Amino acid sequence: MKLFQRLLVAPAAMGLMAPLAANADVTTEVTQARLDGIEARVGEIMAGSFSPTTKFKAKVNFTTGSVSDHKTAGDELHQTYEIKYGLSSSFTGEDKLAVKFESGSGKDMGLDPQSDKGDDGKYMQLTDIYYSFPVADDFTVSFGPKMDGDEGLEGTPSLYSDKAGVSLDYASLDGEGGAGVTFAYKGDNGFNGSLNLTAEDGDKPAVGIDDEATKYTTAQVGFDGDGFGGAVTYLDAGTSHTALGLGVYFQPDTLPVEVSAYYDVKSPETGEEDTNWAVGVETEAGPGTLGIGLGTIASDSDPDADNMKYEIWYDYKVADGIKITPILWQQQEEGLNGEDESGAAVNVGFKF
Repeated sequence: MKLFQRLLVAPAAMGLMAPLAANADVTTEVTQARLDGIEARVGEIMAGSFSPTTKFKAKVNFTTGSVSDHKTAGDELHQTYEIKYGLSSSFTGEDKLAVKFESGSGKDMGLDPQSDKGDDGKYMQLTDIYYSFPVADDFTVSFGPKMDGDEGLEGTPSLYSDKAGVSLDYASLDGEGGAGVTFAYKGDNGFNGSLNLTAEDGDKPAVGIDDEATKYTTAQVGFDGDGFGGAVTYLDAGTSHTALGLGVYFQPDTLPVEVSAYYDVKSPETGEEDTNWAVGVETEAGPGTLGIGLGTIASDSDPDADNMKYEIWYDYKVADGIKITPILWQQQEEGLNGEDESGAAVNVGFKF
């Protein structure tokens, strides 16, 4: 009897399971269709994102400090920020398309990790856009509608990481940016040579690259050896001035020290020659790097005068991508009423 009941129940159970199985198949098909749709949308999103060869880099600086006897900023403690974005992409594995943006809230303290680009931080300013590609194994061409006067130069005139500006007044490396091109040679024997041609405001349709535009020509030859090297740089700024500079660096094997020195002469079309020099030393000190620099820098109040400037800083990493740098500096006779201007600041730098 029990066997007979089971035989009667079995077909009924199979009849109930058939619709359930059919529903399960429909549910599976719907789920798979939804997954296929999501995968297609993800594919569309990925297709519109950066290519695998595109790299994004950013740098952010928070600088807190004060300057005694400053002519405009006063003695108050204040903080500035600097933001730099960089995009680069390669199409062949050897070329590079570079786009750079920068913004900052001001450069009152005159420090390197400060920026006055972008109208005091109101917007990001495009600072560079150029394309670089190799013509041969040791020869590269870079060109673009907006590039610095020293962009693409292969020489190494200095290794010093300037913080307070003792070596930022190199006239020979101060060619204005604009539409330009750079031809650069870098040999396996350490010798290099570069030629940069730029037209200031050449990217602006109202000015263009014509006889009215200010043109800059920067020529450089250098050598990078094992632990030493340098470069000679010549700048022709059209009807404004010419400049000739020599920079050398030394890295002894027996000491954890880098020594850099630079000297240049600026010859204006009218007026007297202006000479500047700077020396910078960096060394390992505990968990970070200690830097000391001194040199002459043009006076803001007297264009014909050069004042001595001194700086000392300590750069150490607190985490991957985060560095803290205390900076002390002094510039002779540059402050209020001709007093020496002294400053102290702490910079927190982020890289990502």
